[in-house]
Amino acid sequence: MGAGLERMTGTANASHQAGRVKLEASAMFSKTNQDLSNEGTSFASPWMAVAWATSPSTYPYEEDGSWSTYFPVTNGTNPLQSLTYNYNKSNVTRSMNTLAATWNIWDNLNLRQSLSYDYINNTSNTLWDRRTGDGDDYNMLMQRVIATHERLNTQTQLTYAKTFNEVHNVDALLGFETEDYQYAWNYINGYDYPGLKPEFQNAGTTAAESGKDRSKMVSYLGRLNYNYADRYYASASYRMDGTSRLSRDNRWGSFWSVSGSWRFMQEAFMENIKNVITDGKLRASYGVNGTLPSSYYGYNTWYSYGWNYNGMAGIAEGNAGNPELKWEKNKALNIGLDLTFWNRLSMTVDWYTRTSSDLLMSKPISYVPGFNSASALMNVGELKNSGIEVELRSTNINTKDFIWTTSFNIGHNKNELVKLDGMQTQVIDGRLIHREGEAYNSFYLYEYAGVNPETGNEWYYINGDGEDAREKTEDLTKVNKIIAGSPDPVVQGGLTNYLKWKFIDFNMTLTYSLGGEAFNYATWQNTNGGYYNYVGAVPAFYDIDKMWKQPGDNAELPRFVYDNLYYTTQSSRWLMSTDYLRIKNLTVGFTVPTNWIKSAGLSKLRAYFAANNLLTWKSDDMVVDPEIPADGLCTFEAPALRTFTFGIEVGF
Repeated sequence: MGAGLERMTGTANASHQAGRVKLEASAMFSKTNQDLSNEGTSFASPWMAVAWATSPSTYPYEEDGSWSTYFPVTNGTNPLQSLTYNYNKSNVTRSMNTLAATWNIWDNLNLRQSLSYDYINNTSNTLWDRRTGDGDDYNMLMQRVIATHERLNTQTQLTYAKTFNEVHNVDALLGFETEDYQYAWNYINGYDYPGLKPEFQNAGTTAAESGKDRSKMVSYLGRLNYNYADRYYASASYRMDGTSRLSRDNRWGSFWSVSGSWRFMQEAFMENIKNVITDGKLRASYGVNGTLPSSYYGYNTWYSYGWNYNGMAGIAEGNAGNPELKWEKNKALNIGLDLTFWNRLSMTVDWYTRTSSDLLMSKPISYVPGFNSASALMNVGELKNSGIEVELRSTNINTKDFIWTTSFNIGHNKNELVKLDGMQTQVIDGRLIHREGEAYNSFYLYEYAGVNPETGNEWYYINGDGEDAREKTEDLTKVNKIIAGSPDPVVQGGLTNYLKWKFIDFNMTLTYSLGGEAFNYATWQNTNGGYYNYVGAVPAFYDIDKMWKQPGDNAELPRFVYDNLYYTTQSSRWLMSTDYLRIKNLTVGFTVPTNWIKSAGLSKLRAYFAANNLLTWKSDDMVVDPEIPADGLCTFEAPALRTFTFGIEVGF
């Protein structure tokens, strides 16, 4: 892992009370330098594929100590040699600044104006040295990306908070917000260097590209909160957002919410059980919010350059604009119950349903009109998520010297595709199917039935409409695909324990997931006899002791077939259980007693050790990290980073 150096300077906070105006200002500047050579690169490098596919028995050196070139996957590129001479470095500079003023107009009526500016510059340099298989064909290749992000926000808020007759509590807000976001990038490459100095002015051939995107948003918002004697609560909010990412006819979206709660412990009918249920609240809310398209200009048709013809510069239509593009709408209903028993044990139960309509999806389009894009962004379909979440929190021990608390949560969510585009009821997308009435991401596969003991070939269930539906066959032309599973877990959650004894504190969080599945997309690396068996594969999938060898064998794995072509079969054989239990966070701290550090002018002195993703228990069949992508398709997923942190906290 690359070494990083971070330095922060120029941090300032100022507050000045002049009459009834309060001024606030803050600024932060940071600069980070990172060597990402061991963490992959933004540019496609052949040696990464070599490292994934190469057999562990392959040696990087020849007998005379020179670099080995026996790496057939990428025609001789040696990953260790590339790691030695190539590099990928990134320098990040960031500045965050805020200026705000609050004016107390009258009574509890306040006007607050704020202005914030966030600036990020990221300069990445990647070198493919001529001494490696990556850079040899280019006689050394240097690449640089300079990217800047700028975000300017303004907020104007008028607030009023007041209590009337000691029981009526009112809190109101009116606001106006703006956001201006810009992203610009420059890409430069140079190759064919006569010397070793990788600067672009020394390159024999150079090329460059650049781009710039910008979006703006304006928002009007209001909110009103009311509670009566801390017993009955009601709230309502409304906002209207306008964005430059949509056409003039559709750029404004209206969103709102209402909520209410009842703290029933203060009611007379609860008097007899107050010694058991010490607090309780019933909650309900309903609201509508929106999601913007990821594309800045998806509603517009634009042209792109670089499509040259017969030696002359040319342009082509780069995007099939959709002026009807609009906000994706999300409607959420939530009902909850909060209970506290004996002031030591509390429980929260939430039931929810969330319906998303006018889903923003890319749909395939014809190449005939001449667009160089194969898809266009559209609003189609409706998706529903519903489920229940339960959280338990307990104070197990609470004494002067020892505290122990525990929290546990479990949740179940059901995902369902309610409607596609009104014409189709399903769309097949490779190993997935999006079918109305099913989970949006469902695995659509042949159902694997084991190994034929007579031939050693893979068996599949026919799954037809006739009486032979559960019969087995090797002939895929007779087999029908089925929905074989989904990446959505049945339940997931976590368990946290916090303990403190005198000056020592300990905190550990476990996370878990049960019932989900993932599809091993790298079947070409796990086949029983295909090409990649000879350059490296996952041994568990071609264990010769588990393979079929002769007629009559009840084998776990099919027979070994040289240059096997059946590794691409889209079957449930490649499904993996995502069940896991993980130590997500662990922290141990030591706090020096206050009376020991008072004389030094300190209010707090604590040393701590923290670890993330320390240990994971998972299914033996799960060959990648169990925290998978949302669609459940796993190729070479980077596992969650295991990090260790030592720190000291000082308070004055």
